[in-house]
Amino acid sequence: MSQLTRFIILAAPRTGSNLLCTLLNSHPDVLCHHELFNPRGIYYALDHRDGSLDFGSLETRDREPDAFLQRVWTHPLGAACVGFKMTRGQDAAIMQEMTGDSGVLKIVLHRRNRLKTYVSEQLARRSDTWEVYAPEQRATGVPRLQIDADAFRAHVADNDRFYRDLRHVLTSGRQPWIETAYEALFSAAEQRRLLEFLGVEASGAALVEASIKQNDSDLRSHIANFEELESALAGSEYLAQLHDRRH
Repeated sequence: MSQLTRFIILAAPRTGSNLLCTLLNSHPDVLCHHELFNPRGIYYALDHRDGSLDFGSLETRDREPDAFLQRVWTHPLGAACVGFKMTRGQDAAIMQEMTGDSGVLKIVLHRRNRLKTYVSEQLARRSDTWEVYAPEQRATGVPRLQIDADAFRAHVADNDRFYRDLRHVLTSGRQPWIETAYEALFSAAEQRRLLEFLGVEASGAALVEASIKQNDSDLRSHIANFEELESALAGSEYLAQLHDRRH
């Protein structure tokens, strides 16, 4: 039996990590869990949330995180490649362990449109809806947001710092890693590139997404002070992002 490939997806919140997890998990040789180290819960791969998979309780995970992680790696369920995702701010010790382990492949995911990242995070916080896999799960009645330009810029700075530090750690530690963007995940060529990095067959059918987009691509429908924000962002790279209706 060939050696198991282990990987982790590292991302800031609301950058498409649920989409990437479901895409990779649709490959027959890949088992991709979601946020196993989320403070609020243990989020297994979608097709293993029926209660049949149990690596331990939240209390057990938090008390013995390394033992919990070992159970993840030793239960590939027939897959050749097993991984999960972590987002900025989650378990610092596990994050450090993963970024320093050359036996774990790293996929760094970012989103080019940082204004949509910020608005999506604010909407998710307001509705407390972070994952949607069926139309009826979409949050309803969420009011349009008042977006403060300074708060947005502070959010960008936090994410930039996270990615800068992450790239430095991975590069200086000569770790095996690859970077991709949410906007590129819809490309068959990019999907093949990711599968090749993971060492699994990449010439079959296209990967299938299971997550459902929660928000309209037109930010005008979500921002109450759109014109005010437009003026505040004038002359910056973010103005074009404000008007971007793709994805």
